[in-house]
Amino acid sequence: MKVVVVTGALGGIGLETSKLFKERGYTVIGTDFADSTDSTFEKFFQGSITDETMWKEIQGYISQKHGHLDVLVNIAGRNYLDQIENAKLAEWRDMFEVNVIGMVTSIKYVSSLLKKSKQGAIVNMSSISAQIGSDGYAAYCATKGAVDSLTKSLALELAPEVRVNAIAPGWIETPFTLDGLQKSSDPVAYRKQVESMHALNRVGLPAEIAKSIFWISSEESSFMTGSVVVVDGGYIVKN
Repeated sequence: MKVVVVTGALGGIGLETSKLFKERGYTVIGTDFADSTDSTFEKFFQGSITDETMWKEIQGYISQKHGHLDVLVNIAGRNYLDQIENAKLAEWRDMFEVNVIGMVTSIKYVSSLLKKSKQGAIVNMSSISAQIGSDGYAAYCATKGAVDSLTKSLALELAPEVRVNAIAPGWIETPFTLDGLQKSSDPVAYRKQVESMHALNRVGLPAEIAKSIFWISSEESSFMTGSVVVVDGGYIVKN
């Protein structure tokens, strides 16, 4: 049976991704800050993606139980809003620690298991923000730019045994996004404005990103590595 590890597995996109892999016959191992007893997961590890001790435990568990890993999906991450004049450098450092170093940590500890699969795949979570920028979100954009570069470099380093790609979503209807909409002065008007900025005139759903992640990790995309796949409902082309 194929095995997948999903980080940030309890978030909007993370949980949909975990459930989809489960439906497609994968054994799913999840990680997140919060704990979970969801039957989607064969095993769940609570902790930060940057925690090396946790990753050593994950590595040991997979080695003993399965002997290999087929897919790693790096979704865990955080955001930070502030203008550069008021930027808290501690927040910037933590952004890079979680969004970039956390990704490096996960790959460091499971890459050898992915190589044993012979057709291993890594899918890293990027964002269209890495390509277009976003006012007030310089830290987030910078970390996602780093994710894109990391993805391309590791695609070379881990080939041919492991393919490494990234997915760059646009606006997706997750709890985080909805919270941001609700904090605006006029949530209904703001949502309509956001939707109108997409060629498809709507925001995306977590399940749509999960399907894209699954495709990128599957044998259907066996000749793809080092790519950053934009799934944004036509946001970039319209803006």
